[in-house]
Amino acid sequence: MKRHPSLHPLSQHHHFALIQALEMRRAAEAPAVTVTRQAEKFVRFWHKSGHVHFREEEEILLPAYARCTRIDKDADVVRLLGDHAEIRAAVLDFEQRLAANDEIGAEEIARIGKLLHDHVRLEENEVFPRIEKMLGEKRLNEMGRSLTRLHSKGEICDI
Repeated sequence: MKRHPSLHPLSQHHHFALIQALEMRRAAEAPAVTVTRQAEKFVRFWHKSGHVHFREEEEILLPAYARCTRIDKDADVVRLLGDHAEIRAAVLDFEQRLAANDEIGAEEIARIGKLLHDHVRLEENEVFPRIEKMLGEKRLNEMGRSLTRLHSKGEICDI
């Protein structure tokens, strides 16, 4: 899907989130040690870039959108924010359980993998196109300057 250049940093983050989601769903089919390793990897991913991505959506993208419309009336945005809270809660849960050497079940990691996948697809397929349409070129460019790139073009990201 063709994205306005100002949203490329967020879409770039989404690419790596989809990789995490796929790996979590695959880990759910593997032995428990693989589930644990994948939970650890997801927590590292969160601390490296996931939390920054959520903050940028909540503190830059959505306020820009709110200048054009009532976002509380947009069911997809309400769901987006609910997903953010649920994913943050899962990270905290994984951290606590990993620290206590408690097992993380396959169904739990699969559920978070599906949630993350569905969340990214909602943003890319529904929310971002709506925001692009509402903001227009000038506001998109202003907003885009505030977003973080994970890496420059051509550089490999090691998340």
